[in-house]
Amino acid sequence: MLEGRNIRLRVAEKEDVPMLAQRFNDEEFQGKYQDFPTQVSRAQLEKQMFEPQLPQMQWTDFIIEKKDGTEIGWTAHYVSSQNFGWTEIGCSVIPSERGKGYATEAIQIIVDYLFLTKESIVRIQAITSTKNKAFQRVLEKVGFRKEGTLRKALFVRGKWTDGCIYSI
Repeated sequence: MLEGRNIRLRVAEKEDVPMLAQRFNDEEFQGKYQDFPTQVSRAQLEKQMFEPQLPQMQWTDFIIEKKDGTEIGWTAHYVSSQNFGWTEIGCSVIPSERGKGYATEAIQIIVDYLFLTKESIVRIQAITSTKNKAFQRVLEKVGFRKEGTLRKALFVRGKWTDGCIYSI
């Protein structure tokens, strides 16, 4: 378990699959800058999370909890073992808990954890919609820098949109 000041991150377990499937299928949780909810079944999600398709990839999901144990979101990191030297992260917090600093703290915890424990990582990156100003602010608060715009990189709500790539 990774501890922060106001939250902790715990590795997602099989018992979390029903809750995560419900959230990933929820348009409000996904937010307006993601494509429509994935409509993933519990069985599909469990397979994706616990039966890796490619051995050279490592995807770790974490549940974001307040110190009192209330689950308020999800964050994850993807690491490639093909000597790219970078990993990618993502994060989502339930709508009622957004704007309270929890996403910023979760991203800071993940960044610290990755740089302190994964010798091969020299870069962490995140891609977000050019319109998602809230997540861009989160990334900038943690120290990420915008590197550029990826044209038509994200498929959101039925159309291709531009994305910003950030790294630290």
